[in-house]
Amino acid sequence: MAMHDTWPMIKDAAKAESDACVVIWTRIAAFLDLKAVNTQRTYISVLREWCHFLGAELGTPTGAKLIIHATDLHAAAYRHWLLGKAGQAPRLQMRSAASRSLQTQSAHASKRDGLQNTLADATLAKKFAALRRIYRMLIAADLGVKINPFDPDRLPAPSAKSGQKRPTEMIDFSLVKSILELPDRSDPKGLRDLALLCVLFGGGLRRSEAVALRVGDVKLSSNGTCFLRLRSTKSKRDADQALPDWAAAWVLALVKARKQEGAYSGDYLFVSYRGPAGRIPTQAPLSPSGLYRLFKSYCLKAGASQFVTPHSARATAITKLLEEGFNHREVREFSRHASVQMVELYDKRRMNVDQSPAKALEY
Repeated sequence: MAMHDTWPMIKDAAKAESDACVVIWTRIAAFLDLKAVNTQRTYISVLREWCHFLGAELGTPTGAKLIIHATDLHAAAYRHWLLGKAGQAPRLQMRSAASRSLQTQSAHASKRDGLQNTLADATLAKKFAALRRIYRMLIAADLGVKINPFDPDRLPAPSAKSGQKRPTEMIDFSLVKSILELPDRSDPKGLRDLALLCVLFGGGLRRSEAVALRVGDVKLSSNGTCFLRLRSTKSKRDADQALPDWAAAWVLALVKARKQEGAYSGDYLFVSYRGPAGRIPTQAPLSPSGLYRLFKSYCLKAGASQFVTPHSARATAITKLLEEGFNHREVREFSRHASVQMVELYDKRRMNVDQSPAKALEY
């Protein structure tokens, strides 16, 4: 839900109840208004779920009262409830119905290994982090909230790195070239697909960044370096992302083709296609889900794992630069991460067993 959708709820609360309840929702709305759009959606979704668990609706006077008076016991009950909720299925498939039943029964086990058909530990950790930050804000605003129910000392969150169901997989370097050779360069749609793959593998862009690109966001520096102007990125600031020459060539070719079609600098670079067999271009941008399906299609044709995602291209690009000898600080400039530690998380060389010293172990 967008932020403007929460304001009617606040107005309804104002008509129905005391000013104190209005202030709660106003504070929360103002707090979320400072977040990126995708972060807002996540926080609102989690907050709505928390309100429903407590027995109220988001934006209502009752919801405000229950949020104020919630304790760590409510948070613990919420955690227990989340542990039993259906979630993403594990990649390892169980053959028998009895095995699948055991997966569900083990949802509340103290050790969750990622084989449960329930919410992943990473999902729970994200929900707790969102609510913890909201309560911190409410406590700092002195709005009658006595404790933070989601304080780690009161309710330790599960480790996001434990029992991962679907960690981002890197694509083998040798396969990237095969993937890039698949789109039909003579076809307008194929040119779009190739340019899109180039910004993912060559620029390490996130899905949201790629679909948001405009024709005028492809630029050349005074020295001839092709770069992309990324607007309102995840870090809440604009950024310039350079491209390697092989990627820049096809992105510039798409820009030329789009301008020949009559596109303006403010029009989207990667547009969607509609109609029979998806051959008719539109002025609408390619959707994130459309990009996901497109990327998966090319990767599977090239023989990549069925579990790769567009984020795999980002992980592959980061790992390739580290493999080439660039240090983590230099790669951080490329990946635009907030810290070197985040770059390390994307370094898939640590997951490579081919170089393990175990292979040389003999007795």
